[in-house]
This record gives sequence, structure tokens and C-alpha cells, in this order.
Amino acid sequence: MKFALKKSLCILLSALLSASLFAACSQDTDESSSADESSSSQVVETMVKIQIPASFFEGSSLEEIEKTAKKQGATSVTQEKNGDICYQMTATAHRRLVTEMRMNLKDSVEELLDDERYPSIHQISVSDDFSTLTLTVDKEAYQKGNDRTITRAIWPSIQLYHYFNQDYEEHPSMMVKVLNKEDNSKVEEFEWPEPEEESKNE
Repeated sequence: MKFALKKSLCILLSALLSASLFAACSQDTDESSSADESSSSQVVETMVKIQIPASFFEGSSLEEIEKTAKKQGATSVTQEKNGDICYQMTATAHRRLVTEMRMNLKDSVEELLDDERYPSIHQISVSDDFSTLTLTVDKEAYQKGNDRTITRAIWPSIQLYHYFNQDYEEHPSMMVKVLNKEDNSKVEEFEWPEPEEESKNE
């Protein structure tokens, strides 16, 4: 189901790697490929290195990750000593990738309105930088139920976006605002992951 923790990560990663946005190349020159290109058409572009924590790739081997990425043109996918996965791509490809991720992620979050697991939630929105999630709810049903857990389901994909956007240090958490659908008054406001959640994951 959408946004079940591990499955949501797999869905998002799959979307990333199948979006034909990886125009990556390694920092070393590939002599065999460059021989087929005319020197007049070569353009030197800034390379971007993106490091993604190993936890996002649980259950996948480096070979599987590389195979998927290379189908879309990524020629540099490596694994650090700590298990993290590093992508190399051009700055242009990186900008397109992040733009596509942003659009797909916003759409996926909004689609959660159709998820029967969160019956009290009537509206969902996220800020452009994904730092704030706003839920408009049936107050009574929300307080009696457990729909607050939607934040646990959404956060991993937003976290992954921040890693690819290279601004995770600026957004290590998100603010969640819960509003009453009747009068737009505040039901509650909290930060996610909460401090105790972060300490558990360290």
C-alpha cells in the first residue's frame, strides 16, 4: 500500500530511476565513449555527487541499484565504506531530477486523501520546500483515532527528497500543523520526527 514505510521508499526510488533524468557520468574520462563524440560537441559541466544513506536501500544489492540506474544513463553509482550509495550526475540532470521528484512527491501526498487508513483527514498539503505538512481534519474523529501516524508514513519519502536535493541538514524534520475542518482552528502542532523518534533511529 502507498507509503507503507519500505514500500513507499521502493516506489519513490523506482520512480526516480525510471524518470530518464540521470544524465550522470563519472569524474574519470571514459576513453571508449569519448572517442565516438566530436570534440566540438563536448561540454564540460559541473558534476554533482549525491550520497544517500544505506537504510534507503535495505534489501537491494549494489548490482541491482547500479543496473537500474545505468538503464537511465547513470555511469557512476558507488558504495561508501559505511554502506551509503553515491550517485554522480551533471548539475543539469540533478536540477531536472529534483524538479520531477518534487512534483511526484506532492502528487503522492495528496493522493493519501483516498487512503481508507486515515478517515479523519479531509485535506493534505505540503509547503514548497517540504518543511511543513498541513492536515485539515474532522477534529473529533482525529482525536479518537490514530491518523496522526500519517506523518510516519510520509516522512521517509520527504526525507529522501531532501537527500537528493542536498538540503537535508537544513530540513532534518518537518512541522506538522493539524487544523479543524469546521473553523480552521488549530487542533495540534508538532515536529516530526519527534526527538524520541530520532534518538531511537540513531
